[in-house]
Amino acid sequence: MIIEKSFLKEINFFIYKKKHLIVYIFIGILSLLIELGIRRALLKIYDPHSFLLHFSVLFGIIFAFYFNIKFNFNVPKLYLKRSLIYFIIISLSSYIFQYFIKSKIFFTTFNFEQTRFLISGIFFIIAYFFHLKFSFKDSRKVGVAIYANGYEDIKKIYDKIGLYPDFIHVDIIDKTMNQAALDTKLSKLEVVKAYWPNHEIHTHIMSTNPLNCLDETVCKFSDIIYFHHECLDDKKKIIDKIKKYRKIPGVVLHSVNNYENLENIVQDFNEILVLSIEKCGVSGQKFNETTFKLIDDLNSLNQRKKFKICVDGGVKSNLISKFSSEKVVSGSDVLNNKNPKQQIMRLQTLSRYEK
Repeated sequence: MIIEKSFLKEINFFIYKKKHLIVYIFIGILSLLIELGIRRALLKIYDPHSFLLHFSVLFGIIFAFYFNIKFNFNVPKLYLKRSLIYFIIISLSSYIFQYFIKSKIFFTTFNFEQTRFLISGIFFIIAYFFHLKFSFKDSRKVGVAIYANGYEDIKKIYDKIGLYPDFIHVDIIDKTMNQAALDTKLSKLEVVKAYWPNHEIHTHIMSTNPLNCLDETVCKFSDIIYFHHECLDDKKKIIDKIKKYRKIPGVVLHSVNNYENLENIVQDFNEILVLSIEKCGVSGQKFNETTFKLIDDLNSLNQRKKFKICVDGGVKSNLISKFSSEKVVSGSDVLNNKNPKQQIMRLQTLSRYEK
């Protein structure tokens, strides 16, 4: 029997959408086995009704959190402490509620371990959604870059990556920043939104005069609009125009530049884009090593929790674990990969800040 390719695609995408839940369940089962194993060991020391037996739950919770962070959710280092607190609170609340249910319902045909697995299974999914909402809400997001200039085939890109990215990043560049830039087709923003109607669209304007690019099309079909700190236009006018359309303004800091008084530069923004390549608007460049210092400087600011960092340019799977940011953008590393969708998943789930 020949299975339709479209059906296989649907199955693969369903698994992709549920990848966090699948890994979460697997880790959850292992954590329960560890918890129950430690409980059995404690029973050799303490009375079956001893309160100290409940400490086995903490071991299971810590195990589950560590392996979810390592293999399932890319939470930046900045948010790890908060993530752990939420995880413990939600997990302990779930356990207490389960213990209460167990005390009210008699499972005469099951032993403690069987009862624990049965009740945990019922509450597992509920706890998962609370973890998504609180514990892992700051997981790193991955976007794919698309140029709004002449040569990009949006349909071809969509066929490669489908709905797998967390957001779509659209680059607009004019000759003020790159003399070789092709003519920009701002109408491509509408095409991008048509292919990804439920995704956030982040637009990066590479121009010394971004006000010239901020037409109705760009503002209507973008959610976040980034412009360069080095631009010549009045920044307040740019911000006001973006906010007029109820969109979010963001500033671009280019890693080849040295920035003093970073606190003053970023104070008016909730979104910071770090351009991590040397030349604006040229795809396939290597990651600029000076980017690491710029990201570290941003992460050390007192107001760090007031803004999010997105790193764009030359981002590959072997680099992503070397810096801490809420978002990354990848272009050629994904689109030139033999399996673009798998590469997106690798960037989303298989890397963690370990500097």
